Amino acid sequence: MLSPIAQTPRYRLVADEIAARIRAGELPLDSKMPADKDLVTQLGVSRTTVREAMIALELMGYVITRYGSGAFVARTLPATPAETSGLPGFFELVEARFIIEPEIAAIAAISISTEEIARLLICIEGMCDPTLQLDQIEGFDSEFHLIVARSTGNTIFVSVVEDFWRVRQRYPEWTRLNNRQNADDIARFSRDEHMAIVDAFTNQDAEAARAAMALHCRNSGRPLLERWQSLEGQNDGEEVMQRLQRRAKHQNALSPLDTDGPETASAF
Repeated sequence: MLSPIAQTPRYRLVADEIAARIRAGELPLDSKMPADKDLVTQLGVSRTTVREAMIALELMGYVITRYGSGAFVARTLPATPAETSGLPGFFELVEARFIIEPEIAAIAAISISTEEIARLLICIEGMCDPTLQLDQIEGFDSEFHLIVARSTGNTIFVSVVEDFWRVRQRYPEWTRLNNRQNADDIARFSRDEHMAIVDAFTNQDAEAARAAMALHCRNSGRPLLERWQSLEGQNDGEEVMQRLQRRAKHQNALSPLDTDGPETASAF
């Protein structure tokens, strides 16, 4: 019986190709990596694909980013050639969060304590503080989601949410795409959507918590994908969008993703 042929994402193919060139010495150790536009021309792929490949190469240990200077080949390469098959893609991260965090919220609605709810409210106030820097706001945002995960009493859920934020930090484009646009965006995303989650917890309403977190993830993920496609002029991520659409309709947790919704600025 024949086995299905695995479909390898383009960014992984590109990352493997660049890694092979590095190991062959075509790109010397500690040398500056070619510009994205040059890699696009040489490899015949989109700019988005190149950027995802560069992130994969950094996770694999082939490339380092020096802030203010750009990307460089690492001074020391991995002992053995690494594969990209286990590395998350930009859009896979969006999809995973949309699927997993609403279920964690539903479980938390039954187990979360009044003390933890009070800490969630402190996080919301921190996210809405216009005097704070972006990294401080993101700290309150990540803590909100970690408190939710911890309240379940399941350390695996905590590890999963920690991984979301850890991987997110390796994606420099997330910060650029997700900077708040104005005070209305901040209020809608940071206060309204997070408060809906807290209200569901206060009422111990698991279904409402699931729906509120799903809506929050929807408003975080969809505009991000749309802005990325608009900036890059590519259709990358379209498969993820379609899968999220099908899941939303099947679960009936929120309105379908192809309906019009507010363009929400997100920290993740």
